[in-house]
Amino acid sequence: MIEGLVALLIVMIIVALVIGMMAWLVQQAPFIADPWKQWIVWLLYVVGVLIILARALPLVGVRI
Repeated sequence: MIEGLVALLIVMIIVALVIGMMAWLVQQAPFIADPWKQWIVWLLYVVGVLIILARALPLVGVRI
């Protein structure tokens, strides 16, 4: 169980870094209109949460 939690922690850190960098890049992009930037950033956050949930649910016995 501890190995699974450590693996989940590693996945969470990697996903947070990747999604954070992608969100920062979207915010810095001059060719994307402001309303679209906010939608894209929120979409990135949702994708990150779904990735983490997909990795966390098997630890509690839920099969995807």
